[in-house]
Amino acid sequence: MANDDTAIPFWWIVLFLLLALGFGVATLYAVGGSIIDPTAVALPVSLH
Repeated sequence: MANDDTAIPFWWIVLFLLLALGFGVATLYAVGGSIIDPTAVALPVSLH
């Protein structure tokens, strides 16, 4: 019978996060979006 150790290796978590972030960024660029919205950055500064 297989080992009953249910712990997920750390490198699997890192790999999953990198893939998820990579696909997220690729999707944003594919639809023409931006990760940093210039209006979201400029608006709080202009309110002061």
